[in-house]
Amino acid sequence: MSIKTFISISVLSFLALACQNPNSSEASRLPEPKSGKAESIKETKASAPAYPTWETDSAAFVYLQQYGAENPESRIRIKTDFGDIDIELYSNTPVHRANMIYLIKEHQYFNGTWFHRVSKGHVIQAGNNDEYSLKKRRDKIGKYELPAEALGINYHSYGSVAMARSYSNNPEKKSDPFEFYINLGKTYSPAQLKLMEEEYDITLNADQVQLYSTIGGSPHLDQEHTVIGQVVKGMDVVEEIAKVETDQGEWPLKNIPIQIILNK
Repeated sequence: MSIKTFISISVLSFLALACQNPNSSEASRLPEPKSGKAESIKETKASAPAYPTWETDSAAFVYLQQYGAENPESRIRIKTDFGDIDIELYSNTPVHRANMIYLIKEHQYFNGTWFHRVSKGHVIQAGNNDEYSLKKRRDKIGKYELPAEALGINYHSYGSVAMARSYSNNPEKKSDPFEFYINLGKTYSPAQLKLMEEEYDITLNADQVQLYSTIGGSPHLDQEHTVIGQVVKGMDVVEEIAKVETDQGEWPLKNIPIQIILNK
């Protein structure tokens, strides 16, 4: 056998072995087979929509205005271990309505948060918990506040839904976008309402006097927080939640987790 022939046969043998050897450099570059489940997960991640992370109130405002125009839903349902609470969101607070629908529809933000504050006879407040993972979820959505809406029009009647806000360095009374409360309150006589006007340095109009002397609520909160809607079914559930035991900070001793969905 000539040297030339020997070399040719050796090269062909090496190439054949390399194709069969899983440790060869060519074999290591071949993609590993994927199961159907892995492919499905990958496709889900790839198709997940990307939402903006806002760093300014104005950026959030512009986005929510457009989002609200394209998403007109106004009925939501809070699901709890105590029962369901149905809420109708007001149309005259469009940015707040859009924000709630956005958080529910696109982020499922409220699922896993709690009714974390219970002030007996006053309010039950939701949208927070004591888990660090929730802070990370908020940061991912963005840091923003909502401009006050309809302050002198929507009142804190019994069963109204309003947004929490900071009282520190917040002269514009901007709302926290993540936390809301359901109002309880009570009925007042005209004489009691007059005393409340003096105590809180407020002026109640005839509609407010009629409202708070018949239906009841919390008149001292009017024009301080944006009222975004009204409970239309489930105030018995609200009343039961309002009876739970709390610590001195009005935090329920037993967690009250919630889920919020669109209610068609």
